[in-house]
Formats: sequence, structure tokens, C-alpha cells
Amino acid sequence: MVFTTKAFRNCTSLPLRLHSKSTLRCNTRLYSSARTNSEVSSIVKYVGGALLFGSGISMGIYWNGTKSSKETLNSDNSASNSTDNSTSPLENVSPVQYATEADFQKAIEEIKKIVGEDNITTDVDVILSHSDSFFSTHHPPNPTEQKPQVVIYPGSTEDVSEIVKIMHKYRVPIVASSGLTSLEGHTMHTRGPISVSLSFDRMDNVIEVHPVDLDAVVQPGVGWQELDEYLQGDSSTEHLMLGPDPGIGARIGGMVGSSCSGTNAYQYGTMKENVVNLTVVLADGTIIKTKQRPRKSSAGYDMTRLFIGSEGTLGIITEITVKLHVRPKLELVSVATFPTIADAASTASAIIKSGLQMNAIELLNPTMVSFVNNYGGVTDENDEPKKFLEKPTLLFKVGGPSKTAIDEQLELIEAISKDNHLIKLENSHNEEENAVLWSSRRNGLWSTVQYGSEILEDKNDVQIWTTDFAVPISHLANVIAETNDDLNNSGFQDKFSVLGHVGDGNCHFLIVYNTKDYKRVSEAVDRMVFRALKYEGTCTGEHGVGVGKRKYLNTELGTTTVDLMRHLKLSMDPRRILNPDKIFKLDPTDTLDEQLEHGDIKAVGAPCCSS
Repeated sequence: MVFTTKAFRNCTSLPLRLHSKSTLRCNTRLYSSARTNSEVSSIVKYVGGALLFGSGISMGIYWNGTKSSKETLNSDNSASNSTDNSTSPLENVSPVQYATEADFQKAIEEIKKIVGEDNITTDVDVILSHSDSFFSTHHPPNPTEQKPQVVIYPGSTEDVSEIVKIMHKYRVPIVASSGLTSLEGHTMHTRGPISVSLSFDRMDNVIEVHPVDLDAVVQPGVGWQELDEYLQGDSSTEHLMLGPDPGIGARIGGMVGSSCSGTNAYQYGTMKENVVNLTVVLADGTIIKTKQRPRKSSAGYDMTRLFIGSEGTLGIITEITVKLHVRPKLELVSVATFPTIADAASTASAIIKSGLQMNAIELLNPTMVSFVNNYGGVTDENDEPKKFLEKPTLLFKVGGPSKTAIDEQLELIEAISKDNHLIKLENSHNEEENAVLWSSRRNGLWSTVQYGSEILEDKNDVQIWTTDFAVPISHLANVIAETNDDLNNSGFQDKFSVLGHVGDGNCHFLIVYNTKDYKRVSEAVDRMVFRALKYEGTCTGEHGVGVGKRKYLNTELGTTTVDLMRHLKLSMDPRRILNPDKIFKLDPTDTLDEQLEHGDIKAVGAPCCSS
């Protein structure tokens, strides 16, 4: 993520939602240094496209063959040299071939007949907003090429199906997007400019809510916050809520694609636990529904979970039935501070083992608390600045049917905390105080960004690397402590903050830096991830893989497991048009990982927000 100080100040509403083709979200424009002719002739070309949703998941890197698409349209060019194998090792995969410019234009003309010219745009600003994300840590190495040529706005599942049939026929990669808030380069069009971005801005309706059954049917462009407002706006549904609560601006299509979660995951689970069924358009335009609407079913393969977390690589999700939960009748927030991270982690572990049903358990390190105090803009109920004790801090959401029930839980939290050297405990008493105390968690990202604009050497080149990992809860304190020491000893003291979903062992590190330090940050993040893997953890708890974490998957899962994933992808999408290059490599000539390591990412000074 790259910011100019001026751009950040001008960004008064983050993120801006793309309601129409002329209204942009907050984005930055990024450019890498120009390549020489010899370099250009020796590297792969990019032809865009791929799939995704809400957070926004995008494309990958691929070789553009020299044959015309007429020569290849009747061949699947399926990657494996043998169909008898159960897996597809990368060395057995052949390079991919995508459409020529002439065939791409034929495809666009056919699509115009489906959605109409008003629902296709080549507007420069819109194209830029779909080329790189304001939120992403990773940016196109070659932004002048790695972008969609058009953005298409389908209005229905049937529209998407017809569009995908045409893209399949002409071998054009597709990137489906909704919120464009993903963090690991999911929206990167490294196969551009012959690529298409499929925007779900028109598909943003709540189709139906079933209050008795505790579920809702929505289109992928519906934001989780918008669904919450919709539910609260009707007396028959105001007692219901969606469980996962990721970052601002995320939409449900992308939430499914990345299997995200949020602060409520400890109580309500991730998206994997909150989706009943999906309507999906496959790579050849076939429409499927993964299951019926009962909460449980043992009828065949679990096709729903196959697509959750697939980051748009297996199909385009056009309709989602999500589980709803009964909103807590009463919910209060408790903030506890401790001398050390180890004390805070021990408290969280003891509370979990006690059987207390917290709605959320969050951890902030002292640096993050300092950022919030100085830049978070938190005020109390009297509009006075609210300052938190700058120590390792746990935040609890405690829900229940009555004040008495909550008080009993708060008493147990206090007792356990005192056993672990509690310094201070502060409890809310109403919704207004809830908002004040919980804002220390919600304001973490923007507080860190603002802090970077004050302390970094180049204040007009503020970048933030937002990453996550997850480990078994018993190992979380060790991984945080070792990573803290590593970052402090690597020159990043007071330049990083920690946010942890400590209830499920998921932790976020946010590092602010200037572009010139990109490689050092990248190496520190590598060490962090491999440290988590050493403790039986994962490279990502909720952000997804995208392009940023592909390189860790073989270590985490094993080469044969990744080969099986590749085999599944190639069997469902043999022409590799759906979000290519995300999660794992699909082409032996793919050099994206090496290109991302160069670290030559420069903001051009464009404002982050437009309208």
C-alpha cells in the first residue's frame, strides 16, 4: 500500500464505493522503473485477467504465445502432459496461450450485445482503479501493461454466464471484483492489457432474508456493513447479523473468495462457517448451485467449501446464501492492560480454557496503542481525547441476555487477568462507551498510516506492509515475541504495530516504510512467515494467498498438496482464464515472484481518491 501524505489527507471517506463507472474507490497509481528493450524481449508478456470478489481478487502472470488464437481455439492446451496422474507438478505443465488483440476485440463486441455499451467502460480512471488496489501490499511490477483493457458490469448470473462463455471461447482472462480491498495482490492484472475486469457494482442486492431460518441470499456486490444496515432497518430482521466483520469496504463476494473473517471470528467463525450455498459460474459459462438451503447436508462432495477461499480461480460466485446469527441482546467491551505480551497471551489462553463465550478477544501491542493515542482521533462520551495505557492490551467483547449475565463474565475476566499481572481493567457500560473502547481496535490501520507520514524519512512515500499469520494459540506469544525482536534488530523499531485475533491464534503485523526499504521489509516478512510455519502455523489466517504468499505454500502444505490443487484448477479451468497465477503457479515460465522482489514501487503523486 502506497500513500502520499497529501493524498491521505484528501481521502475523506475510505474506501469510496464504486457505485457507477465514474465513481472511484481510493486507489494509488504505481509505476516501476522502465525496462530496456532487451529485458522486454527476454521476459514474459502479460495478458490479463482473472476472477474474484468483494475484497477484489485478480490476475496473474502468463506467457502470451505467438500462435494466433484461431490455431488454438479448438485445443484446450490443458497443462498436464498426462491425464493419468492424480496431481499436476509444475514441470509437467505447458505454457499457456491467451487471445490475440484481434480476438480480444471480437470478444468485446460480442459482450456488448449482452450487457449493452453503457455497461462496458474503458475510462482511464476506472481502468486504473481496477489495476491496483489502495489496500494491497503488492503492486504490478509493470503497471503500464498489467491492467484490464475494459471493465464490464454484468447485471445477473445469466449475464456473467454469457460473458464467461465468450471469454472461454477466445481465451481471455477475467478478474471479477467487488470491494477491491484485498491485501495480497489479488487484484493484480499481471496478464494485462488483454484482460477483462468483471465488476459486481450492479449486482449489489439483498435478494431475500429468511428470519426463521437465520439466513439471507445476497449478490456478491453487497457489502457486509450494508447487509448489517439492511437487517437493522426492518423490525422483522433487526435482531439478526452476519458473523464475520472484516475491514471496511469489504463485500461478501470477496469475503467468500478469500475466506476472510474479522474480530468476531472467535465466536461466529470465518466465512467457511457462514456460507450455506453458492451459485457459481464455471470457466466455460456453466452455472451451478453448490447445495440446497438446509443448515446440514451429507449429499455428496462439499462443493460449497471448494469455492470458499479459492480466490476466484475455480469459478465466479454470483449469489451467496449466508448464515445469520442472533444479535447479542446486550454487549459490552472490556479493556485489560498487562506488563508483557506473554501475560496478555496467558490471560487469553486461560479465558478460552475457562469456557467463557467471548464474542471477540483482540490483542494490541504497546506501539499500536501509542499510534491510536496519537493519531486515532478517539474521543470519549464528552468529546475529550481518549488515551489508553500504552502497554500490551486485550480487548474483549462480552455478550449476553442480561446485564447480570455479562457482569458474571466480567468478574471472571478480571479474576483471570489478575492472576496474570493485570495492570488496569476498564469496562464499558453502554453502546456509546463500547464504541469508544473498541475504536482503539478499529482505528489501528489508519493510525499506523498517519504515524508513518510523521516519522518516515520520506514523508511523501509512506508505504505499509499489512500481513497476517496464524498459529496454535499456545504458540502465539512466542511467535509475536520472536518477530518483535527480529523487527527491532532489523531497523524497524517503532515502525511496526501488532493486532491479534488472539482468540483463534491469528495475528497481524503492520510495518511502515519507504520504498527504498522494500527488500528489507520483504525479507523480515519472509522470516516472520517461516517462523509461524515452524510453530505449525499458516502463512495466512484470513487475508488469503493472492500473489504475495504463493511462495510459502509448498513449505506449508507440501509440494504434492499444491500439485493436487493445480490439478483441480486445470481440470475445472483448462484454458486458465479464471484469475490465473493466484495461490500457486500455473505456468512454468511464470516469473512473478522474482519480479515482485525488485521493490521498485513508486507513487506518481496522484490523489488516492477521485469522484
